[in-house]
Amino acid sequence: MTSFVLKIIAAISMLLDHAGLILYPASDALRIAGRLAFPIYAYCIAEGFRYTRNRLKYFLRIFLLGVLCQIVYTIAEGRLYLGTLITYSISILLLAAADSVKKATKGEKSGFAVLSEKLLKREMTSSFDRFFSTSVFAALLFLVFFLTTRVTVDYGFFGVLLPVCAGFFEDRGQRLVMFSAGLLALCIHSVDFPIEWYALAALPLLFLYNGKPGRVRLKYFFYIFYPAHLVILYGISLLR
Repeated sequence: MTSFVLKIIAAISMLLDHAGLILYPASDALRIAGRLAFPIYAYCIAEGFRYTRNRLKYFLRIFLLGVLCQIVYTIAEGRLYLGTLITYSISILLLAAADSVKKATKGEKSGFAVLSEKLLKREMTSSFDRFFSTSVFAALLFLVFFLTTRVTVDYGFFGVLLPVCAGFFEDRGQRLVMFSAGLLALCIHSVDFPIEWYALAALPLLFLYNGKPGRVRLKYFFYIFYPAHLVILYGISLLR
């Protein structure tokens, strides 16, 4: 199964989930069908980070689209609520920090070391690079945890960590095991939303993923689909 097929499944699942949330809030069936979307997209975020040629542009695409959707959320719900794309944006920052830790641990130059050379014209020692990269990653984890206790972030702290679980290891088997553990932790933590357990149904699909993008990609379709389907659903709800 290619990443394109996974994204199509996730897009359909997300459409059903949001249709249930916005148009048919009494329908558990639609919300249950929508549980596949978040874990599949979370895994795809980690894969996108791994293979993208420009990680800064990748982050900015997700973040700016998240800000656009945030306007819709705020107008529709009248409260501060950080949506799923903001969750994934924070995940990408953690993935970048985790990648620096991995590189520094291997004795390679981390992103922080490269940045230090460019901006400060100073070269970090390997030992300081390891210490600095690990410290920054730990500090970011604490800040994310603090943020999720003060502001409503979609899927919370464990949701932010889920793509990181898929991106921390190089071996595919290890990534899937770590991701499965992270998804289980998310389900356990979602005590106020018990149907989140149905998200575990995404795991067999991810185990079938072959690591290939597929012949058809429609890269920007999935970026457009997210805000477009929300606007349409909210528009329908206003007309009812």
